[in-house]
Amino acid sequence: MKKNIIILIILLWSCYDISAQKKIVLQSPKMQYVETQLYDEENNYILTLPLTFNMANKNILTVMVGGEGILSNNQSVCFFSNEMTVTDVMKKDKNMKATKTFIKKNSELNVILLPHRKVKLYRSFDDGYEIVKKNAKPVFFEINATPPQPTTFYLQFYVAKTEKKIPYILHAKCKPVEIELIIK
Repeated sequence: MKKNIIILIILLWSCYDISAQKKIVLQSPKMQYVETQLYDEENNYILTLPLTFNMANKNILTVMVGGEGILSNNQSVCFFSNEMTVTDVMKKDKNMKATKTFIKKNSELNVILLPHRKVKLYRSFDDGYEIVKKNAKPVFFEINATPPQPTTFYLQFYVAKTEKKIPYILHAKCKPVEIELIIK
């Protein structure tokens, strides 16, 4: 019985640790660097993604996604400014493919910012999506919250891998990363 209680405590602690890594608390206007772990929908660890946040002015949040040399194992992170189908992305970019399992589970690709009324994407990406392999890519959000009210929003990322002659094969939709912004 005592052994079962100890195992239960360890399991609860590990679940707490996993969930705590997904929530990022930002105290603006400071620049803040964090590394967040990305997990797929089955809660399998995929990779650690660096994010740098900066409030350039009181209503524009800049997020630098990625960092030099951080992504390994031939993986890259993808995010979208327009909702698209996987088929449309593959037609648009011949370097982008997806695994059969991924297509079966994810016919639609979500926008990086999950729907929110106080935060919106400031501008769309040129091709409707960005891919981070080595160099960080900026994303700009417009914040329509009144200080000091905390605002919580979620970012959606996808992970692609490289195989032979195909640079980007979408293989995982990550659980959304929770961001809590406290504007002072």
